[in-house]
Amino acid sequence: MKLEIGKVLKAQGIKGEIKISCYLDDAAMLKGTKQLYIGSNTYTVEKLRPDGAFCYVQLSGITDRNMAEALRNWSVYADKEYITVPQDRYFIADLIGCNVTLDDGTKVGVVKDVLQYGAADVFVCSDGEKEVSFPFLKDLVVQVNVEHKTVVVNKIRFGQVAVYED
Repeated sequence: MKLEIGKVLKAQGIKGEIKISCYLDDAAMLKGTKQLYIGSNTYTVEKLRPDGAFCYVQLSGITDRNMAEALRNWSVYADKEYITVPQDRYFIADLIGCNVTLDDGTKVGVVKDVLQYGAADVFVCSDGEKEVSFPFLKDLVVQVNVEHKTVVVNKIRFGQVAVYED
């Protein structure tokens, strides 16, 4: 599975290196990446230097500034399997479709979207009739199992922070 991981900002230097604005929490998560996909082309990663929200990448076949500059503003994709995800962190794509339940077994709904506002990601769930939103907080989320597509939340804390759509 390929995930969109960023966008080419510009050429870096004269030897074909590119600067990518990374959509991941930290560009260091890309260290194991062997290939990147830009447009309809597949490139082997020769060198990757993470720098916070950015990374500098030398791709096979991109040997000068003009070639690198031609990639400006293109979306960049990577194979999900090579992206290193820290413990207790998840891809949004893996959370969509998860069944959310309270810790007493009561079903809340299915995750339809995850909104990113800065302080905390916000889950949007639907039970088919109504929508509820709640922040992804450490004291709220009891367990996440992306393999079984389940999220369990604390009933008491959920009652304090959940927002139901009218």
